[in-house]
Amino acid sequence: MDTYEYDIIIRHPRCIIHLDVDCFYAQVEMLQHPEFEGKPFGVQQKNMVVTSNYIAREYGIKKWMSVQEALRLCPDLVLVNGEDLTIYRQYSAKIMDILHQFTPLIERLGLDDNFLDVTSIVQKYISSNSESNENINDSTEDDSNEIVGNVFEITDEQCPCGCHLRLAIASRIASEIRSRIQKELNITCSAGIAHNKLLAKLSGSLYKPNQQTLVYPCSASKLLSSLGSVSKIPGVGQKTKELLISKNIETVEDLRKIPLHDLELKIGKDLARKLKDNAEGIDETAVKPSTKKQSIGLEDGFKSVSLVGEVESRLSALLRRLTELATEDGRIPIAMRITVRKHDFNKPKRETRQCALPKHLLPSTKSGVYDHAKMLTLAMKLFHRAVDISKPFHLTLLGVAFTKFEERSYGRSSITSFLRKQVAVQSILDISSEEGICDISLGSPMSINQDSNDSSEHSLSATSLANSLSGINGSPISKLTIGSNQCTEDDLLSEVEPQLKKTKLEVWLNGRRETPSNEMASLRLGPSPMQISPKMDNTVLKTLPIDLQREVSRPWPTTSKPKPNNILKYFIANK
Repeated sequence: MDTYEYDIIIRHPRCIIHLDVDCFYAQVEMLQHPEFEGKPFGVQQKNMVVTSNYIAREYGIKKWMSVQEALRLCPDLVLVNGEDLTIYRQYSAKIMDILHQFTPLIERLGLDDNFLDVTSIVQKYISSNSESNENINDSTEDDSNEIVGNVFEITDEQCPCGCHLRLAIASRIASEIRSRIQKELNITCSAGIAHNKLLAKLSGSLYKPNQQTLVYPCSASKLLSSLGSVSKIPGVGQKTKELLISKNIETVEDLRKIPLHDLELKIGKDLARKLKDNAEGIDETAVKPSTKKQSIGLEDGFKSVSLVGEVESRLSALLRRLTELATEDGRIPIAMRITVRKHDFNKPKRETRQCALPKHLLPSTKSGVYDHAKMLTLAMKLFHRAVDISKPFHLTLLGVAFTKFEERSYGRSSITSFLRKQVAVQSILDISSEEGICDISLGSPMSINQDSNDSSEHSLSATSLANSLSGINGSPISKLTIGSNQCTEDDLLSEVEPQLKKTKLEVWLNGRRETPSNEMASLRLGPSPMQISPKMDNTVLKTLPIDLQREVSRPWPTTSKPKPNNILKYFIANK
């Protein structure tokens, strides 16, 4: 019989910790209600018990059990309403602050569930410890191999890559993290320590609450086989479970025994390889530091809603809380999504409708307040797209979410501010053209009035020009006229603002001045090439610098090469 073949991993370099807060909602609520200490305690959302403390679990109460069933099993069960998630999010943020004091490599799975990669911390500890040991007597015992917490399948076997030592150090780090959270927040956590995410998550659930468990790479297969059902493998949901059962694969051991080729024919190549790896405890995925979510949403479940007025009332309540969450998040949502679940005797049907949020509905930078009435009107329009109210309807769930966010503000140091400024500079000073239309370098003063006494008032550098134009939203400039005697930055902006179309600067001398100090004519933007005015004589020309004499004397092409595509051109087109 064929066996599943895979590359033997000689090294196990990573040290991963999976941290899971014990009955998170219940712990947070018990901190708010210390009078219920020592009693069976649960958190209720609608008619379901979403979690309970371990005293309640001894009565057989489980997650997502109905309130009626839970009270039947434990009449003394104390229940509190946990539909408002505000306080849970606050405690979750505090826990994250503590975790970030140890490592930035944190992958958030939920409010109470995180992966941490502490490999670099372990390596630093080993390096510093080896250096210090050089100055210590050989008789001194090294406690680096001391393991904190439980170990799945204790073994004397040592992996040649040295992972046993690294994981032992990681167990001490996990213990320190858990102690810090308990000391500062009075919250207990359980943890799993392993060389990959899969084993860390599985081992952390072996001994709870307020304990931690380490599993070595050599014990991976045994740990997986002890799980029993294939649904115990993280990532195997209901559909995958049903698919495997339909192929007579019910346990992890069944999954390990079936040849890879046969499994690929049954469920597909990619899924087969992934599941075979997981069945052997192989997981090469890295801890990915979590970013802000791309959507923030709330849902309200119920037995039945059949009236438009009740729909509007429930959506109104959801929107008020949702806008609070968006304000706390600090970003501006781009779209709104409405979700409805229609009652069906065969199978509940979920439908969603989404649309862009008009800018006039979004909060201003100063106020930060959403227009609730207008937001509700938009939400109801989406609802009417999803539900035909001319016919009887029965809903069991309503949801509203904000999706696709952008940052709220644009500071001077932001990429947006930088690009807008660069677009303005590019629009006026097109120095990238090979024809050399204007020989002006950034930071060099472009003298408008040659009188040295007034140079501070009537002198305009390319840098100050860019700064002046950065407030025009990066719009390209089509025409610019700078007078020779009284031109200030305000005058410049008054000339620029009405005309924002073309993006090329061409400078030419236009007309003769009576005195050498006013030889420079006006600077204009336009499609015409640079030319010498017919009124300008050689005397005036000789008063100019040599480089300008050369510039205005040589013939100019009537066309220019097209500009290459670049990021500035993209932002001009998509401003």
